This record gives sequence, C-alpha cells and structure tokens, in this order.
Amino acid sequence: MKDILVVWDVDGTLIDAKDCGREALNRTFYKIFGIENGFRGVSLSGRLDACIVEDALKQNNISYANMDLFFDTYVKILEDVIKNKKYIQILPGIKEILQCENQDHIFHILGTGNIERGARIKLKAHEIDEYFLLGGFGDDKVQRWQMVQKAIEKAQKFKEINYLNENIYVIGDTTKDIYCAKKLGVRSIAVSTGSDTKEELFKDEPDYLFENLGDIQKFFDLFL
Repeated sequence: MKDILVVWDVDGTLIDAKDCGREALNRTFYKIFGIENGFRGVSLSGRLDACIVEDALKQNNISYANMDLFFDTYVKILEDVIKNKKYIQILPGIKEILQCENQDHIFHILGTGNIERGARIKLKAHEIDEYFLLGGFGDDKVQRWQMVQKAIEKAQKFKEINYLNENIYVIGDTTKDIYCAKKLGVRSIAVSTGSDTKEELFKDEPDYLFENLGDIQKFFDLFL
C-alpha cells in the first residue's frame, strides 16, 4: 500500500472559525496600540499570520519589531474569544476522516497560515489537534508555498519516508492552496467550505474539487 501525505489547511477546511481570528487580532491590536479595528481592509484568507500583522502595522503607520509580544498577547485573547463565544464549528466529514481506522498509510499534517499556537487553540475546540503531530505554520514571513514545502520536509524526516509527489495532497479552501500544490508539483484538493466559491476554485483547476468532505468514502477513494 502506498504511503500518502495529506497537508491540511485549517480555517475553512477543517473548521469554520467564523472570524474568531480576525476578532482576536483586532483586540490584540487595540490592547497594544490603542487602535480599534486595526485589521480593517487587511485580507486574511489564505495568508500567513506574520504577513497579515505586518500589513496591519504598515496600514496604521506603526513601526514595531516585538512580534513575540504581539503573538503572546494574541493567543491569550484568541483563547478568550473561543471560550466565550464557542462558535468554532468542525466541517462535514472531518472528524470521521481523522478517526477512520485502517488508514495507517495516510499521514495527516497541517499547512496553515495560522501561527502554530493559534492553529492548535482552534483545533482543540473540537479535540482534533491530536491528529496533527506536525506541520507548517504562519509564524514566519515567507511565501505560503514555502511554508507548505517546509511542512512536507518535516513529515518526510519524521516518518523517514520520501513521499512521491503524486502521493502528496494539499487540501484547502482557497485558490492560494491550489497554487501551492501546483508550485510544489503535488496534488491539490479544493473544498468550497471557506472563503472562495466553488466557481473560483474551479477556475484554478485543482486536481479534485469538493463542496465538502461529508462523503468520506469518496475522499479515501482518491488515494486508491
């Protein structure tokens, strides 16, 4: 049986966080700088947190270097937002896919624009954090495809497997995820459960396109 590596985006793919990240970012910005709605007009979809924060700083004409303090504050606020609103929803099929038995040849990892601490806080809301031992995250200001590439390299080292490109799948809800897969020469699975519509995703020609992953047998059939 061939070894499969699946690289998962988080927001809009595994969960619907309903803008809890944006709310936490705005509250963090206000706490540190005293500026309300500091991320107004800043695109979050499919982007890395480090780059998102940099855009907000530039937009508000702030010169600021202490990103550790910013993200330390952010994760505390994010935990509070999630705890008080409890509005993160797990998307169709996700829990069933991750809990499915007899899938030892499939290794699930993360490839998300969230900083690692933020991603894991969101996933813990539905107790699915434990299914992802490692991944690539938005802590550094790099291109998204570079983040995904780093995640793949981590997985290969951890599993001591040189995954073939045709056995690596990047799953996401944006055209940026499709671009990453194409850039790296691996396969793309697009799901229209997030910010980009099915029509928008279709135009970028993913290898596979789903409305959602509720049909888990159809999902696993991809790897046969």
